[in-house]
Amino acid sequence: MRLDLSPLNGFRGSLVTPYEPAYEAVRGLFNTRVRTRPALIARCADTQDVAAAIRFARERKLPIAVRGGGHSASGLSLVEDGVVVDVGGMRDVSVDPEARTVTVGPGVGWRDIDRETLPHGLAGPGGECPTVSNAGYSLGGGYGPLGRTFGLGCDHIVRLQVVDAAGRTLEVSADEHPDLFWALRGAGGAGFGVVTQLTYRLNPMPETVIGGIVAWPLGRAAEVFAAYRDLYAARVDERLALCLVLTTEPYPEGEPVIAMYGAYIGPVDEAAEHFAPVLAIADPLFSTIGETRYLDVMTVLGEEIVYGLQSKWLGGYFSADGFDQDAFAVLAEGFRRAPSGFSMVRFDLLAGGAVARVPKDATAFVHRDSLHYVSIIAQWGGDEETDANVAWIGGFHEALRPYLTGEVYQNYADRDLADWPAAYYGDNYPRLQQVKAQYDPQDVFHHPQSIRLP
Repeated sequence: MRLDLSPLNGFRGSLVTPYEPAYEAVRGLFNTRVRTRPALIARCADTQDVAAAIRFARERKLPIAVRGGGHSASGLSLVEDGVVVDVGGMRDVSVDPEARTVTVGPGVGWRDIDRETLPHGLAGPGGECPTVSNAGYSLGGGYGPLGRTFGLGCDHIVRLQVVDAAGRTLEVSADEHPDLFWALRGAGGAGFGVVTQLTYRLNPMPETVIGGIVAWPLGRAAEVFAAYRDLYAARVDERLALCLVLTTEPYPEGEPVIAMYGAYIGPVDEAAEHFAPVLAIADPLFSTIGETRYLDVMTVLGEEIVYGLQSKWLGGYFSADGFDQDAFAVLAEGFRRAPSGFSMVRFDLLAGGAVARVPKDATAFVHRDSLHYVSIIAQWGGDEETDANVAWIGGFHEALRPYLTGEVYQNYADRDLADWPAAYYGDNYPRLQQVKAQYDPQDVFHHPQSIRLP
């Protein structure tokens, strides 16, 4: 049955239902394995649209999902037969160079933010993918190449605008609604409201950095893993931001390789000593390490992301002694068996440093101690490949389980987790339940892994 959309007269964005030709294109997520079909996708133009969409859904007792960039790995940004409050089109960016802040809409990506802030010698705590929304990234934590140096995305948030379950617009900061401010920084996608604006503090960024990517054959994986482990095990200098990936070269048709990529965020003439342990690994397949711009490094990484694939993500934090020789062998052998050249294994965060200096209870984000996180990312094309790829990632993850803590990064949500509250939020979960009861007592923002009422 068609929804009566007349109560949404005056909606400034667009309203898309299954009866319109544009529906399938608008409905699709980055992960095309997700086939969820909402009754309405409300593509909001502003905060007033968001409030109107929430009230519309509440009055009709329709479930609500919130979508920004559409990168929810497990599909939580869509809801079957419900209303999707889509904030992806809210993309304003305003830089205050004197205050060293940037205020943005929830749908804008980090490369667009970088292009506005970097001319002022300032950078936000962004991630690699250009189409991941800054809001989804930061509200769930926000690991990125600058994390060890400057902190997580959620640690940079200084103010938010939020539409609550009653359709009210709240200004949220350390001084206004401080309990909600605490919860949104780390559990912002877990059912408290819809964020319509974020203000971040910015970090000084040199115009020129030393960075790039260096890769070796997968047969050198044990040596490269050991060097990566040792590079950060007792590292005092936090300005070397290197991530690690198992992938194919050329991607996706080539041979399996292991690579490090990133930059040294410090004086150019000091970079050589910090890169020395990496560059000492003999016989790389190639290396682009050299003088460059931070924006260029991040842009190149984003160009390697393929759209239109099906995917499944599994991963976890390594235990204190888990990232060692036995795990190295499991990682290399597991990746070697990948049935799809699109799949990869990523160590896409660096904990410690500025991340670890924030107490675990200072925000809702609890994962402050573990130095390494592994993401196994199965990606493939057609439905006929699904069974093989799902079996591969399941077996691979099970083989790695003895080396992991059981905690999981909430931005890489796994809908099959039995005890997701403990895996995502640990000891912070009971406090999150109290905040949920205060700001959404009727559980309007409910999804399979939203915070439960106490």
